[in-house]
Amino acid sequence: MAPLWLARPAAAGEPALRLLQFNGLSSNPRKAEAVAWLADAGADLVVVQEVDADWAAALAAMPGHAVIESAPRQDNFGMTLLVRHDASDMVVRTWREDLVPGIPALAAELAVGGRRIAVLAVHTLPPVGRDHAGRRDAQLARTAAWVGEQRAAGRVPVVVGDLNASPFSAPFRGLLAAGLVDSQRGFGLQASWPVGHPLPPIAIDHCLHDPALVTAARALGPALGSDHLPVRCDLAWPAGQVP
Repeated sequence: MAPLWLARPAAAGEPALRLLQFNGLSSNPRKAEAVAWLADAGADLVVVQEVDADWAAALAAMPGHAVIESAPRQDNFGMTLLVRHDASDMVVRTWREDLVPGIPALAAELAVGGRRIAVLAVHTLPPVGRDHAGRRDAQLARTAAWVGEQRAAGRVPVVVGDLNASPFSAPFRGLLAAGLVDSQRGFGLQASWPVGHPLPPIAIDHCLHDPALVTAARALGPALGSDHLPVRCDLAWPAGQVP
């Protein structure tokens, strides 16, 4: 755990992208309050997970933001991507990825500082039982392959989401082996789940990025009616590097 506190983040230069990841909990009774906080967080790209029809309607009315891709569901694996209105010109395209059958992931290609950043939003199955654990691991392995595909296409990959994996688990280390950087490094363990539970929380909501970017800032948001806390991550180009 020590590197999460002791590793010094690389010096940040030109700002690139502020991301906000939030597993909103499909049964959240405080959706209006949560949407208001998300709208004020200043994120360029907002990822909300466990989006059902009610969440989709609330997000569609989020002030200052536009929905760019959405896949609401009646189970816990719906998802929506939103972009801040004054950042909408960076969106090149969005699409859905089927990392494993039946559970969508959402992707966006963004033009930032003269380069292309590809963001993949993932919500894996919880590893409850052998079948779910195996499918979760398959999602993360496919995510690692996606990272390589984006690099080969000249894009800088970023992965965000509720990965249902701690930073110390073998499947998570597989993502790091794909050449991604854990944005927690240098900012301490930011345990995002479960909110309001007597057991100690763990970090399962993540932002991982290519070494071409650095984490300029990272913080958890407040409790907003979900069993997860939001994660806000500011990514930047390294100091002195011209994108």
